[in-house]
Amino acid sequence: MTPNAIILCLYAFFWLVRVNGCVRRGRQPLLRGEQWFFDVPVPACFYSGVGRTLLIQYWLRMLIPFTIDIPLAIYFICSGHVAYLCWLVIGLAALIHINHGYSVEIAERGARRCSSTHAQTAPTIVASSLSPRRLRDYSDLLTESILALSIGVGLSETFRYYSSNPGHHDPRLVFGIPGLYLYLQLGMLLIKRYVIAWRSPVPQSNSTEHIALREKTRTYYLKICDWCRLAFAAVILIWPWILAATPDGARHLLQSLFWISVFLASVGTVWVEWKRKQLANARANLDPIRLPDLLNQSKVAGWPLCFQPAAPMMILRGARGYSLNFANRLTYLSAAYLAGMAVLLMVLPISL
Repeated sequence: MTPNAIILCLYAFFWLVRVNGCVRRGRQPLLRGEQWFFDVPVPACFYSGVGRTLLIQYWLRMLIPFTIDIPLAIYFICSGHVAYLCWLVIGLAALIHINHGYSVEIAERGARRCSSTHAQTAPTIVASSLSPRRLRDYSDLLTESILALSIGVGLSETFRYYSSNPGHHDPRLVFGIPGLYLYLQLGMLLIKRYVIAWRSPVPQSNSTEHIALREKTRTYYLKICDWCRLAFAAVILIWPWILAATPDGARHLLQSLFWISVFLASVGTVWVEWKRKQLANARANLDPIRLPDLLNQSKVAGWPLCFQPAAPMMILRGARGYSLNFANRLTYLSAAYLAGMAVLLMVLPISL
């Protein structure tokens, strides 16, 4: 199997996961029943009138990423630039989540304007856990040991391979893949830091259930991050053996790794969707409550970027949608990481 065929298979797998995600997101407005539109309570006749229009508009907005994906994918395949599909998938993954966040916000805003049913009165007392959460408290010793051992062995073998005959190899070709995946490791640690730092107030009523659900959701996302880190470490570990293999041996090794990756990705996708459905059902059993805007986000947040030290969260929810707050330290780290990734991709001769 050629590298282009492998990329096309991965792109097809991405489409299967994506279609499943569209079906799941399409059901979200009615997840709590016909008395709700997402987290907005609505009257009984809502879906026979304006609610139907809002629902169709929400479904149509889910198709926006397809209008970008399909023309670009056709161009890349027809022009022979199949490798660019990998970057297209990465960009689409970000676009799909951003588009969904704004689409839900637009849909809920329209439902509030059209519904005569008012949401439950916001409580005058809210609770927020003040206990510090640290990265090491959410790190498993066995997982971290496997990661450290895999990366250490992979890098040491790569250095040994290069030092045995340095005159015959471009160091960028030898260390490009390990360098890229090591940098991706740092990116996943940064995402873990975001998830751990995620804080939000909860209502005083049923606060225990809300906090427990948030903790389960946090653990779910952290586990996905660790799985990605293990996959990146596996690439670093296997890379020196691919370098040392003959062309035929490297091709057979890559094909075997591809089918193993497809199997593991399929099993992982089933688990992710099953767990996601459990969390969605648990969330649907808790009545949503619109909490007071304690930090005046709707007034101070300018779309799409703002600088508000008085509201030190990374993402603020303003009147026109979500805003990225550059007064947050994690925002600076993210910007620095993306700049470093751009430099790395320009320096290293990596086509994938």
